[in-house]
Amino acid sequence: MLTIDIVYRFIKLHPIETTLISLASIITIISFILQFKSTSIQPTVLSAQTSQNDTVSINNSQPTTENQSPTTLSVEVSGAVVEQDVYEVSPGTRLKDMIDLAGGLSDEADKRYVARNYNLAKYVGDQEKIYIPYIWDIVNGTFVEQKRILEYLQPLYLQSSQNNQSSLASTKPQTETVLTLSINTASLEELDTLPGIGPVTGQKIIENRPYISVDELLSKKVVNQSTYDKIKNNIDL
Repeated sequence: MLTIDIVYRFIKLHPIETTLISLASIITIISFILQFKSTSIQPTVLSAQTSQNDTVSINNSQPTTENQSPTTLSVEVSGAVVEQDVYEVSPGTRLKDMIDLAGGLSDEADKRYVARNYNLAKYVGDQEKIYIPYIWDIVNGTFVEQKRILEYLQPLYLQSSQNNQSSLASTKPQTETVLTLSINTASLEELDTLPGIGPVTGQKIIENRPYISVDELLSKKVVNQSTYDKIKNNIDL
């Protein structure tokens, strides 16, 4: 109560000084509030700007998928095709499409070899080279088919015949008569099963037909004596 009375007497005796002190106090409080708000907002703005800059930096550093996979493929087609060249194609192009772009197989192409060994349904890749062999590439031995592929492609009846012959040869005594082939009618594949007879000699046997006797294999010089001795028990007319 004593303090309040002193303040009341001071205000009553010094009204002007009291007013000025009050105004100064109000101004000080307002300035303090404004300064406090300014310092609290600025970090928030800076934080937002920093976050935005970081986001831009991250986005710029991420690689784009467009740069990882080419939109076009460069593929070379050469050999026994109509138009040898490097072709620009889109991803998903197949080998058959590439041969068609090159004008198809030429007349010198070994079409049977291509049919047996080339998967026309496969997708081609960038910077790939496709070579189609000529007929003389196969004849000269530049391209050689694997034996297992040729065995797989043999007709089922021939495989069965070969299996039967092998089975009979292993189970029958050597003194028994073995299966014989006609040198006038046997196919190249059948002649190839004879001991010492390969595709080349088999073709010579076919080209020198007909035969009056099996001895003409010697007189026509189709086989030599050692080969004839190996097959004479396996052949007839």
